[in-house]
Amino acid sequence: MTEESTSKSTTLSPDWKYFFFSYFFSVLAIPLAGIGFIALYFVRKKHKSITYEFSDKQISSLDTKYRRNIDLVNIEKVSVRQNWLNKKFGIGTIVLQTSASEMELLGIENPGKIKTILEQAIHAQKEALKKQKENKPREPEFEPGSMDKMEYLTGLWQQGLISEEDFEKERKHFE
Repeated sequence: MTEESTSKSTTLSPDWKYFFFSYFFSVLAIPLAGIGFIALYFVRKKHKSITYEFSDKQISSLDTKYRRNIDLVNIEKVSVRQNWLNKKFGIGTIVLQTSASEMELLGIENPGKIKTILEQAIHAQKEALKKQKENKPREPEFEPGSMDKMEYLTGLWQQGLISEEDFEKERKHFE
């Protein structure tokens, strides 16, 4: 697993141990007319083509053909899948579930630790979104310009240009 840290994002790639059996059988197949070299090439290409980018707002999965993004606030569940061999190697697959899809992060080293960090980041992002919604300016009680119309109507009434009955009748339209 490699890590590159910048101020806002981290990049991870699957650990070589995730591809252990593919590498192992490719090396065993080398004496069979060089088929192992071809298999080794494709295993290495697949291993190096997968990367995961973690930022403070989203997670991206990149391979040679596709880029999938999931915003942290949309993640509903984070889980770890490991078989007994993966536990021995200290690797696992982290599964991120949203209401619409699922993303698997394959071959992650120390998946329990990464899961905990992800859950904390998701919680922090959801809290920040909640605070942002609370600090949103509230909607005005009146339509724009209605206070100006009410002041104009009050001025007409105070000057005696309209009767009190007409003033009350028109004022009800603004309440």
